[in-house]
Amino acid sequence: MNRYVYYLLYVNMFANMVVSVPKILLYSRKDGAIIAIVLAIIAGTIVIYAFVRFFKTFPGKDYPELIKKTFSPWLYFPYLLFLALIWFIAGLHALVTYSFLLKRFLTPDMSIIWIASTFLIFISYGILMHTKSILYTIEALLLIFVPIILFLIVKTYSSPEFVWDFVRESIMYVYHFPSYMAFTAAFYVYLGITNLVIFNRAFTKHGIQISRKQVLLMASAGVVILSTIFFAPIGMSGFEQIDKLVYPSISTSDTLRMRYGIIERVLYLFLLFFLAITFLNLLIHWHVSIEFLKSLFWIKKFKHKENNLTPFIFLTTFWIVALITATYLNEYQVFTYARYFFYMLPITTSIIILTFWFIKRRVKV
Repeated sequence: MNRYVYYLLYVNMFANMVVSVPKILLYSRKDGAIIAIVLAIIAGTIVIYAFVRFFKTFPGKDYPELIKKTFSPWLYFPYLLFLALIWFIAGLHALVTYSFLLKRFLTPDMSIIWIASTFLIFISYGILMHTKSILYTIEALLLIFVPIILFLIVKTYSSPEFVWDFVRESIMYVYHFPSYMAFTAAFYVYLGITNLVIFNRAFTKHGIQISRKQVLLMASAGVVILSTIFFAPIGMSGFEQIDKLVYPSISTSDTLRMRYGIIERVLYLFLLFFLAITFLNLLIHWHVSIEFLKSLFWIKKFKHKENNLTPFIFLTTFWIVALITATYLNEYQVFTYARYFFYMLPITTSIIILTFWFIKRRVKV
């Protein structure tokens, strides 16, 4: 079961190769983005180790269950509600961003509402699945698409259009003081491990059995992803004007060609891959959010043929908020609000890790 811990981390890493993270890092390329990436790798490794070590102690237990056993209701209720909102916003960001991306590159004549609704239709059933079933879904799709992303990474660096002089130019700014904005964006890449707050319930038999070497292996995957996010667009499109691109990763993929492939433009392969990854990312985030809400609100008498309908209230709310957001926000506003959301994540993650210490202490008492 240890491989599923890797999957939770890798889905988030792959998903953030397209959304706001590349845009923010490239925007901060002259403001210490490389140092910010290095600091994010160190902080991300610490977070991975902290989450794995904590949940290893409590096999089969999810975070809301442990919080409710060790904290008073007046404290844990607003706290878990806040975490449910954080995970909901993370999924909403992926949904709205990819809806705009599809409208720009694949379906320009299609309404953004219809694009978002199509996502929501497919995701609605998956969100309410059992936690283990979601892990099996993640495994099936990753086994198909991981070789594709590795192929695209190798093809980018081996492309004759890739200019290493642009990369060397970006490295010249390594001595600049890093911006907090760049750090938070790079740090977000590692936060897929935080989904253990709910998915740890699936590791019931032996719990999580991951060594320090495996933690370093997971962290090294982030090094590859962050390096590709930052250096690949620079190497393919230049250093000076790269921040003007709305979707740097998409534009980079469109410069690649498979001369002898069935599909010549790599862009279409790239979009297909990230369509599946965005689906998984949204599935994970909103499943965690709904499980947080279920731990706080549960109407026992709200049933239909012995099936409790409380989760459908949450799902309906998600639909309404997502469609309103997709309607009234534009791409620039989504990017701006994403920055504010990223600013909160180091603080929120630190609070969660701090509660680990309290939980362990009170359980021992």
